[in-house]
Amino acid sequence: MTCKHCGASISENEEKCPYCDSYIDHPARNSSYNNGYPQNRQGFCVQGPDEPQALFIVISLMIPLLGIILGVINISGGHPKSGKLYIILGAASMIFLFGCTFLFPMMFALIPFAHMK
Repeated sequence: MTCKHCGASISENEEKCPYCDSYIDHPARNSSYNNGYPQNRQGFCVQGPDEPQALFIVISLMIPLLGIILGVINISGGHPKSGKLYIILGAASMIFLFGCTFLFPMMFALIPFAHMK
């Protein structure tokens, strides 16, 4: 069997591709019922290999909330490697922007009071 994300040859019993960490869809194993309840919708899948895209990296750094959303979409779509990267970059950018916006100005505002006796 070949992975539809990266094209590598993998065994039939694999749940995840060992080369690109994408989840493998096994249509023979999937039934129309999940825990006794019918499934009414098809699974969500992001197309292509699980490689981070440069545009999404820039978006994650410039607009942190959008980067976190992109990460969640990629993880739920079967691309855990790139999804984790977008979430980490979005969170780090959010922390950096919070520090630059609130913490650093407060520190510099308190400097004149530190030299008073």
